[in-house]
Amino acid sequence: MAVHLCAALLLTVFPLCSTEVRVNLTAVVGSSITFSDPVKEREFLIFGPETIASIYNGVFEIEENIYLNRLHWSSSGLFTLSDLQKSDSGVYSIDSKKGNVFSKYYELKLYDPVSAPVVSCVNVSEDSLSLQCSVNQTEQTTLRWFRGERPVDTGHTGVITVPLWDYDDSQYKCVAQNPADTKTTIVNATTVCEINETPQPPMRNSNWEDWVFLIPLALFGVALAAFLTVIHVKTERQKNKTAPSAGA
Repeated sequence: MAVHLCAALLLTVFPLCSTEVRVNLTAVVGSSITFSDPVKEREFLIFGPETIASIYNGVFEIEENIYLNRLHWSSSGLFTLSDLQKSDSGVYSIDSKKGNVFSKYYELKLYDPVSAPVVSCVNVSEDSLSLQCSVNQTEQTTLRWFRGERPVDTGHTGVITVPLWDYDDSQYKCVAQNPADTKTTIVNATTVCEINETPQPPMRNSNWEDWVFLIPLALFGVALAAFLTVIHVKTERQKNKTAPSAGA
């Protein structure tokens, strides 16, 4: 009897203590967000403690006036909230009471849009230039330099030094990003630093190591010349020996 009672209690209590499913969402102020779980019969969309919309027998009703023209329900059953503002950050939940019964939570965090990073020229020398990347700071905005797809470490300065003869407009870019937005500026050094002509790479100082590969070729040439000389001498001697016999 006690065993059956315990089993009944477990079946009753465990559904009430089911694990909460929560999805983290990020978005930019002014954009829109769509909650990924469709609902079509008897459901509620809740923000914090307040029910802001409901579905009953396929009829969509907004419960809070501040969401008029901003909260939409599609024919596929998805809720979309548009024209997002910082005040929309918080925890939303979908509570489905009929059909596909479930509860799901979404934690939405809003960020200001990131402005495009600005690249300026801070130094120019005969063979290199230094570029600095900056941006209007918003929450959690970071700046990074890339050469192609490989990040370039600049420490905390945001400045990179670029050898001019190793420069390509498509190689270097500055990326500003926060958790919800990314902006990229591709560098044009000629424009930024007002350079009219790209210098050529500096000439290396000549030394014996630059010419060491010619030694085997020279030795081969000397040996070949000596061999040909010997053959020529032998040929001439043979001609001289046979010449009198031919005259007789």
